[in-house]
Amino acid sequence: MHTLNQRKNAVTWLRIIYPLWAILGMFSLLYVPSELIDLSNSVLTANNISENEWLFRLGIAGSLLTQLFVIAAVWFLYKLFYTDYKEATILMAIFALVGIPIDMLSTANELLVLEVLDQPDQVLYLIQQSRKGTAIATIFWGLWLLPIGYMIIKSPLFPRLVGWLVILAGAAYTIMAFAHFLGIKGTFITALDYLTFGELIWMLWVMIMGARWKAVEA
Repeated sequence: MHTLNQRKNAVTWLRIIYPLWAILGMFSLLYVPSELIDLSNSVLTANNISENEWLFRLGIAGSLLTQLFVIAAVWFLYKLFYTDYKEATILMAIFALVGIPIDMLSTANELLVLEVLDQPDQVLYLIQQSRKGTAIATIFWGLWLLPIGYMIIKSPLFPRLVGWLVILAGAAYTIMAFAHFLGIKGTFITALDYLTFGELIWMLWVMIMGARWKAVEA
């Protein structure tokens, strides 16, 4: 019963962490860049950041906080699944905790942007370097989803279909990262991008539906 209560507590915390993570992620990875950054125009980008420095700084803070929420999610996913899937939870934690410092260090390039706003070409260079770091981290964002998907499939607490969608999302993230390094573009990448929604479906399932505790209490 003690273990079951711990697992219920883990799901409760995930239902809090996931929406905060999603909101911060969308803000820092999607909203702020869409408002301030134009990779084809260094002067415009430098001017946008100069005029909206507070928004740019919030984007950096949001990116760093997102990674802290990932650490929290890893901890509670570990508590949720470790009893039944020890090796898979350890593998999940390794992949996640390797990707986090890579992404956080790449954010350091964005901090340097604030020191060279009078050099538009340098601004764009640092932003591109930051994105390369994020692309490397994406490899591990994909890999950590694979053991999560496996555990979802095996667990009676969640639908098997959700687990398979998470595995597809993990594979898509990892393939997209390597496709980026190989210069592969086009409809293939667009198709992979759609597959990454499997991660969002898992998060929404936990937030809205929770877990099927009757399956383990019976």
